[in-house]
Amino acid sequence: MLLIAHPKSESSSSPVKSVEKVPSERRRGFRIRQNRPVKVFEPVSSRYFGGQTCDVSSTGLRIELPASMPVSEGKVLNVHVGLNERGQALANRRAMIPAKVVWVERSVGADHRPRLMAGVEFVASIAAHLDAA
Repeated sequence: MLLIAHPKSESSSSPVKSVEKVPSERRRGFRIRQNRPVKVFEPVSSRYFGGQTCDVSSTGLRIELPASMPVSEGKVLNVHVGLNERGQALANRRAMIPAKVVWVERSVGADHRPRLMAGVEFVASIAAHLDAA
């Protein structure tokens, strides 16, 4: 959900002006909050990592991954999203979708364990967007 703050007008009785900066919305697709299992292949280390989607769109995902995963902005990963919470048969690397990491957020969760959230954009949608421009 995006909350927009409008600064108070000069005619307001309060002498304090709002200087809150509203972040720009970078998403191009409508997002749906959905928790699904995800499998990510990191090509540099040639390792697979399990994770969970937080929200899904036609152009990308917000995913939670293990804090130990070597991931950074600009890196291209291969992603497979499972159909349900129980998972499904393992996807081979050729069936995975390439996705570019757009942002990474490392933090400590409520359970005091490190966590990693990342936003990825499907590479096919990046190419389609550039072709349309």
